Amino acid sequence: MTTPAISGKKLADLNFTNRLFNTAPFLFVKVTPEPLTNPKILHVNHELLNRLNIDENLITNPSFLRFLNGDLDFEGLFFGASFYSGHQFGHYVPRLGDGRAVTVAEVETDDEKHFELQLKGSGLTPFSRMGDGKAVVRSSIREYLASAHLKALNIPTTEAMAIISGEDKVYREEIENGSMVMRVAESFLRFGHFQYYAHTNQPEELKVLVNFVVDHYFTHFKDHPNSNVLFYQEVVKRTARLFARWQAAGFCHGVLNTDNLSILGLTLDYGPYGFIENFDQDFICNHSDHEGRYSLGNQPGIGMWNLKMLGEALKDLISDEDKERTLNTYPQIFSVEYTRLLLEKCGLYKNFKSDEDFLRGLLNMLVVTKVDYTQFFRSLSTYTSGTPLKNIVVSPELTTWLDQYETRLAVEEISVEDRHNKMLAVNPKFILRNYVAQIAIDDPTVLENMFKVLTNPFEEWSEFEEWAGPAPVRYRNLSVSCSS
Repeated sequence: MTTPAISGKKLADLNFTNRLFNTAPFLFVKVTPEPLTNPKILHVNHELLNRLNIDENLITNPSFLRFLNGDLDFEGLFFGASFYSGHQFGHYVPRLGDGRAVTVAEVETDDEKHFELQLKGSGLTPFSRMGDGKAVVRSSIREYLASAHLKALNIPTTEAMAIISGEDKVYREEIENGSMVMRVAESFLRFGHFQYYAHTNQPEELKVLVNFVVDHYFTHFKDHPNSNVLFYQEVVKRTARLFARWQAAGFCHGVLNTDNLSILGLTLDYGPYGFIENFDQDFICNHSDHEGRYSLGNQPGIGMWNLKMLGEALKDLISDEDKERTLNTYPQIFSVEYTRLLLEKCGLYKNFKSDEDFLRGLLNMLVVTKVDYTQFFRSLSTYTSGTPLKNIVVSPELTTWLDQYETRLAVEEISVEDRHNKMLAVNPKFILRNYVAQIAIDDPTVLENMFKVLTNPFEEWSEFEEWAGPAPVRYRNLSVSCSS
């Protein structure tokens, strides 16, 4: 696959609008980034550059590398770290903030879309606490790949423009090389931003943030007299649907603190995330999560709990009755979306009351048989009656479920070919398993091919077949933590 030629703008010619900084300057503290020593580009997201209208020819220009390194200043840029607080593992921490991220600017593209640019790993900020504000190649590669991969899986997410590394030594569990990622999103506003201004008794600032989101992102009700309630309803809806998409994909975030949840319903802050191999509700991807608070099965409930904490921060803007009524819509929104996605993964497009029992039977079968979750649905995508599932071990439980599946298929009005094509378009062959990310960490020269595969995960890519299956023996039991 070739990348199309891009005819874009030079950095200084971009339209820097900086709406949030101009509207809510109180949110930020000015910060001077700490550039990496002798930086080099590990990879650039060409498709994202295209959307941002940035000239691809700049990639070979030293100014572009300096820009990615936080070492280039011109009119329209600002470097600021923001205040926020949040509940970490259920306990409220009154002051957190951007400890290793600096917002660089907001860009308006030619089609009038807006994207915030943020450096992660650019050094100390007033919120770094006991940390150094740095990032390492390991964590940066994981975030860079994951954000692009989740977008390809149709899961709302922040993105990353590029990843660079330097010669600086950073101390984590061991000594590693420093790195930076240029992150991109419509907005990096988190639940924790709203919590901070509520808990520090700054009602006017809180109202400014709510109005900013409504005016720029939830514009369909910006002039509504009950816009505050509608704001909360929109956040609840987006969060419920995001969590449903995570569950259907077998994605575990790992650190679902309120400060790690996006107000726009985007996947935010890639730390110790993980995709399941066999289906396991008790799957914990963060080895620091000793009690399993953020296990796969707990994620949906944690989403609702975090929304409740956000609602408490909005207590002066929304009545208790409206908050409770809105929050109570979460389980139904989540359930409807999760059911739809699972049925779609099975090639089923009609809805029946019996589907709940059918899907419960599916998940129980996956638990008992311990088949690989991604491989199962990929194999099911080409299933025809009487043929075995590719790469899936036959078992009595699987055979029983397939009989039920054939009965359910019989009431669908779709040809076998159309069903296969639709299922292959929603059931990826490749997911970002921990060992796949580790391969790129061990050898960044594979980033180009790995990025290509993970951003087109529904293609066959027979030449990269070894990345499609469960972890080889040498990569089993990989452990990730918050420093990941």
